[in-house]
Amino acid sequence: MRSTTILTLLFFAASLSAQQVKLKKDEEITTESGLKIKLIEPGKGKNVAKGDKVKVHYTGTLVDDRTFDSSRERDQPFEFVVGMKQVIAGWDEALPYLKVGDRATLTIPPALGYGDTPMPKIPTGSYLIFDIEVLDVFKDFAPKQFVVKEKNNVTTETNLVYNIFEPGKGAKAERGKTVEVHYTGFLENGDIFDSSVLRGKPISFRLGAGMVIPGWDEGISYMNEGSKALLIIPYELAYGENGRPPLIPAKSKLIFNVELISVK
Repeated sequence: MRSTTILTLLFFAASLSAQQVKLKKDEEITTESGLKIKLIEPGKGKNVAKGDKVKVHYTGTLVDDRTFDSSRERDQPFEFVVGMKQVIAGWDEALPYLKVGDRATLTIPPALGYGDTPMPKIPTGSYLIFDIEVLDVFKDFAPKQFVVKEKNNVTTETNLVYNIFEPGKGAKAERGKTVEVHYTGFLENGDIFDSSVLRGKPISFRLGAGMVIPGWDEGISYMNEGSKALLIIPYELAYGENGRPPLIPAKSKLIFNVELISVK
């Protein structure tokens, strides 16, 4: 992960606990971020929470009623994992207020939408209005941080910490070889900032060629094909003092689930 492999959609930190709010039919609330949620038709299914995968139908319009996107017109529901920054921030904030079967109207201010980023059919600085229906939810879909025995942690001279809790029996990962890896990256507070698992596609790169952060070049070199490990990478071996805003704050220690799929 250089910036090209990090999820680059908008960052959001919730200021109001969605689990404390139970909307009634035709009720509208405005959160501290300026997001408006109005429940049009209540459902009777499971509540949505961060880390759940949801299936929704939606129609997106501008304030002048022009439609810019619609899953209903395509007859193809949209799926994403809530709170993983796979969608605009307004959606990540809104979905935990809803449950399966709910139909709601979301009014999303520019800061929680596309802001000043030019988008097809959406002028910069636009408020976005979504008619959204929650069709299904798949609970606890997001990856969890590997649980390891700390006594098996190994700290290297560079202060990288690795724990190979499931050794592989395949080829050794060595400098110059091409490795294929599935991973999930966590901040120290547990938030996921990037995950090949959520994208459903591992990444490949040449080890030791500077194609990834130094902590990866070092950490994966201790692994064999088929192994799983937890890497705890100090900021000096990650994105340094500046981080990678908005997803990775300055001086961030990063924690990775890593599975080495192949070595070639």
